[in-house]
Amino acid sequence: MESRGQVLPLVGVFLTVLLGVAAMAVDVGYLRYAQRIQQSATDSAAIAAAGELIYPNSTDAVAAAKSDAAANAFTDDGTNVIVTVNNPPASGPAAGDASAAEVIIRNHAPMFFGKIFGMSSQWIQTRAVARITNTSNICIFALSGDLTLHGGGGGGITAPTCGVVTNANLNVTGQANVDALEIGYVGNGPGGGSYPLGQPLRMLAAVDPCPTYPGCAHLASMGAGLHSGCMPQSQLPNPIPPGEYCQTFSPGTATLSPGLFVLDQGMSMSGNATLSGTGVTIYNLGGLTLSGHVSLDLSAPTTGDLAGMVYYQPPSNASSVTINGKSGTDNLVGAVYMPSADLTFNGNVPNMTFLVAASITMNGGGMGAGPSQNYQGIPHAVLAE
Repeated sequence: MESRGQVLPLVGVFLTVLLGVAAMAVDVGYLRYAQRIQQSATDSAAIAAAGELIYPNSTDAVAAAKSDAAANAFTDDGTNVIVTVNNPPASGPAAGDASAAEVIIRNHAPMFFGKIFGMSSQWIQTRAVARITNTSNICIFALSGDLTLHGGGGGGITAPTCGVVTNANLNVTGQANVDALEIGYVGNGPGGGSYPLGQPLRMLAAVDPCPTYPGCAHLASMGAGLHSGCMPQSQLPNPIPPGEYCQTFSPGTATLSPGLFVLDQGMSMSGNATLSGTGVTIYNLGGLTLSGHVSLDLSAPTTGDLAGMVYYQPPSNASSVTINGKSGTDNLVGAVYMPSADLTFNGNVPNMTFLVAASITMNGGGMGAGPSQNYQGIPHAVLAE
């Protein structure tokens, strides 16, 4: 009987130890899970902070990071959750880099069984650094409609240094080839085609990149400053000077002088015309139609307020753009921006640095895209640490 009485205290001790081990396992597992969630929120907040560094004269990196952290359930209250934002980073390989932002989140995470042993909570600290880069970014955007490639003739997209996204469906048929680093879609994926580099993946909707591209942001803010008075169009000189053209712009074979061309009624070209120019930006308030054997060879300014923008069609202009049956070539060096326009290529092979449209349809032809030495990618934030 005495031995039985001795066993009971031992059972109590062992049960206490087992409960302690179980408590530790549960709490440690929970803390690891909480740390993963918190790290994801920290990564997101760092990208949000670095994204604000893109905008000229931006001082909102701290507010952006804290807002993003709050959206992911880590609201900075100075006591239980502390969000610290450093630009430039205060430590690590990116320390002192003004194009980078560091975010540190400290969170007082609760413990469950640990309370039995006097441990009611535990600090979790996570850190992330994001920086601005121009490389490996998206260079073809379909912001509100489908990206459709009918590749019966073997056409497609050649963008081996950047990516392609559509906020709707990616429709690829026949032998169409999409040679891009990243290929994203929000709606339905493709039923055909080939993909030498990136594979099509479902993604979150992309945002309009214009505010992050200084030349595009400047054009979006011009307003009444666009209208300088109508240029005479009865006999266009060659080269054609920049300015506001109030009738449909039909230049024929000509060269555009450097500067901003504001087209109140759009542009139409046909036949064997060739339009060329260096340091040119076209601001189009009407439609754009090219047919026949028309060739374009235009490059954007490399410096100044319009740097990088070769063609701009404001969001208020939903006029479709159609390029029909061409054997001519299109070489548009710089950003082509038409966020509300449906763009259709029928049989031609254009080359553009960047393209933003509402929807993009290519019937049998193809296009090339991507940044070059003088026209870098649209700035965007990526995780660095």
